[in-house]
Amino acid sequence: MKIFFAYTVFFFFTIIGCTSKIDFEVVPPVVVTPNSEVLISEISTAINTDPNAGGARSHYVELYNGTAASVNLADYAIGYFAVSDLTTLSNFNFSSATNFLLLTGNLDKNKCYVIASPQADRVVVKRDTSWGTNSTLSANASVPLQLSGNSGIALLKKDIAGTFNLGGTNYRVIDVFGSPQVARVTSTGATSARNNIIWSIAGEVADTRNRTFWRKSTVKDPSTNWDLTRGTTAENAQWRISGDRLWDYTNIGLPTP
Repeated sequence: MKIFFAYTVFFFFTIIGCTSKIDFEVVPPVVVTPNSEVLISEISTAINTDPNAGGARSHYVELYNGTAASVNLADYAIGYFAVSDLTTLSNFNFSSATNFLLLTGNLDKNKCYVIASPQADRVVVKRDTSWGTNSTLSANASVPLQLSGNSGIALLKKDIAGTFNLGGTNYRVIDVFGSPQVARVTSTGATSARNNIIWSIAGEVADTRNRTFWRKSTVKDPSTNWDLTRGTTAENAQWRISGDRLWDYTNIGLPTP
C-alpha cells in the first residue's frame, strides 16, 4: 500500500511539473489577393547586332492575368513606340497600324500570354503569337518588335472614353514598360549600331539594352507611371533585372515567383 501511494505521488508531481504543452492554435490560411487587372509581367531586350545574342533577336513581351477570373483578350491591345533621342518628351502615338497589335482569345486566371518577335529563338522563347518585322537588316527603331532598351511598350484596353483609336475602336493605356514621356540617359555599355539611348531601370544606369526583366510578384496593379515603376533602386523598382547579356528565358509563360 505504501509503495502504491509513493508511486501515485511521484506520478502526480511529475505531471504537474511538466512544462510541455500541445498548442491547438489554428493557423489561418494565407489569403492571396488577386491582381486588379492584366499587366505586363516580363520583357526581353537586346541590341539586335550584339554578338552574344548568337544572331537571334529574342525580343518578347509577356502579359499576366493575375485576376480572379478569365479575361477576354479581345478587349486588349499592345502598342509599340521607339524614342530616338534623350530629351524629347511626347505622348504614345499608334497612328500607324504596324505599331499596334489587337489581341484575341481568352486568358485564364493565373496564366501568361507571350508575344514574341518573329526572329526570336523558337527553342527558348515559347510564344502564343508572333508580332513584328522579319527583316534581318540593321535595326529599324520604327517597327516592332525590336526592344533595344529604348522602345516603349504599352498595354491598352478598350474604353469608349479612350484617346487612342486602334482599328476603329477607342482604347486607353493601362500599363507601360518604357515611356516617351520619361527622359532617357546615355548608356555606357557597348556601342550599338543604332544608338546608346536607354531608360535606367532599378538603378541600373550602365546598360538596360541586353536584359531580361521580371515584374515583381508583389505588384498587383498595372501602372502608366513609368517614372515610378522603373524605380531608382533594386528595392523600390517594380522590376527585377537580369545581368548584362545574361538573358534568362526559364520563366517565360509562367507567373513570376
